[in-house]
This record gives sequence, structure tokens and C-alpha cells, in this order.
Amino acid sequence: MELRKTLTTTTTSSTTNHHINPLGDFQLLPGLLPGSLREPLHEPRHQPNPDVDASETKLAVLNRTVRDKLGEEYELKAYYGEEVLSIPEATFDALARCYMTVFNESWGESWTEASAKREIKDSLQWNPDRIPLLSLLFKDADIIGFCWVLLLDKSALSMERDMPWELSDAEKSGGLAISTYWMDEVVKKDRIMFIKELGALKEHRQKVSPFLSIPLFERAVKMGYDVAFLWTNVYSKAFKWGLGVGFSPVHFFITNNLLLMYGSVKGSLDTLKAVVDASFSKQSQYYMIKNINKYLLKGEARN
Repeated sequence: MELRKTLTTTTTSSTTNHHINPLGDFQLLPGLLPGSLREPLHEPRHQPNPDVDASETKLAVLNRTVRDKLGEEYELKAYYGEEVLSIPEATFDALARCYMTVFNESWGESWTEASAKREIKDSLQWNPDRIPLLSLLFKDADIIGFCWVLLLDKSALSMERDMPWELSDAEKSGGLAISTYWMDEVVKKDRIMFIKELGALKEHRQKVSPFLSIPLFERAVKMGYDVAFLWTNVYSKAFKWGLGVGFSPVHFFITNNLLLMYGSVKGSLDTLKAVVDASFSKQSQYYMIKNINKYLLKGEARN
């Protein structure tokens, strides 16, 4: 799902780039596990971290589904918070190649592996005020899809980094003010998940979106994040995807047909899981399609 119109560029920073790639029609911190300081003469004892263990178990279960639905050569990996600091350089290289291919082929952009790698590392840098969560879908050694989100306190929202890069400063400021008002007065929440990137190679897009999103949404729910947002273009598939998983438009900028969409993390997660559980059948997408038609006054919603 794209979040904006095509932009030809050679290098960008995270303050100017943000998109979700089309993915078809239609889950924190690692435990340090130290040994007991009172027993220096013995091997350190493993102290289980319930949150980490539970996440690993959920990811293992999801990977069984991935292999069942896609094939034995597929594997989903996830990195939460500080875990991004341990991502191997070879993984960044593979992610850069995927990122470059996805956005150059689909949107006519001009990424190189080097510029894509710089953008990815800048966006995923560890910051306790902007906690990154990343999921990667591998086919053998190659990355074929990716998703990352940022977990933010309301005070960490930034018009430079989180509002559409195409807008004027006045429009960005207005969008940020509306977002803050919505969080304060409408849903009364102090924290939010920002869906920053979601993409996959063309030949794999039809069925990978839920797999990439589910582990990050699950982790966000576990950490107490109830609401999420993204920005996109009203003519993009991301707009319909957002409607389908239950997001609502909160603000239309009009400029370049851009808008902000907000929704429930748990509600979206439940919808994505339903699609996977029903093996991506047409029936599994009924709820998404119904949500889309309800907002756009199509089909049954017209009556």
C-alpha cells in the first residue's frame, strides 16, 4: 500500500520519506537474563522473561502458519525495541535490496542499495521515545517483505518526522494539532503506534501483509498501545486497506490528496488474524470489504 504519490529521489531521510506499498486486495526490550550476583562461582542462571518468552512462542506459532500457507522455505523474523541494535549487517544488506526493489519498481523511485540502507538505519535507530518494531519475511536467505512501526508517547509526535513530507510547515503543524486533539479529547490516549513502512516484492504481495503486520500489532497490544495511525493518499490501496482493518480518516489535508487515518490496534489485529485463519479466502475478507463499502457508501452500505 502506498502512502503517497510517486516521488523520484536519489537520497532521502526519515523526515521526508514514508510509504506503505500495495500488498494485495483484500506484533520489548530483550531480557538481559543475568545470573545471580550472589553466586559468582556458578554458571549464570537463566531468568525467564515472560513477555519475551510469550512473544517468541507466538512468533513460532505464526511461523508454522507461514510455512503451511506459503511453503517451508519461508520464515518470519521480528525485532522489538533494542533488539534492532543486534540486527546483523547482512540482514540490513538484504533488507536494503528488498526496500530498493519494492519502491523503485512500484513507484519509480531511484534508491540505490546504499541510500536504502542509510534510510532504513536512520528510521530504525534505537530511541526510547520512538521505539521501533520490525518484522521481516524471508524466503530462504532473501528478504521478500518488511514492516516497521514506531511506538510513541503523544509528546514525541513530530511534524517533521511523522506528518506527510510533501506538506508545508503550516499544514504539518495543523495535522499534528488535530492528531493531538484527537488523542486528548476523542480517544483520551497518551500513546500511539505509527505504521511507518510496509512493503513486499510484487510476486509475493497478495498474501504477506497480515504475516508482516501481526507480530508487531501483537507486541504493541502487549505493551498497552491501543491506537495507531498512518498517513496516505485517498487514491492509494493503503486508504482502502486502512478502511478495511477498521481505521477512520481523521483529517484530510487536500494537498496531494493526503490524509491521516487512525484506528484500533487490537481491532486491526483481530481482522488480520481472521484473514490468515480463513486461509485468505474471499469469505475471510468479507469484514474488510464491508468496512470499506460502509465508508465509501457502496454495496450493502447504500441501503
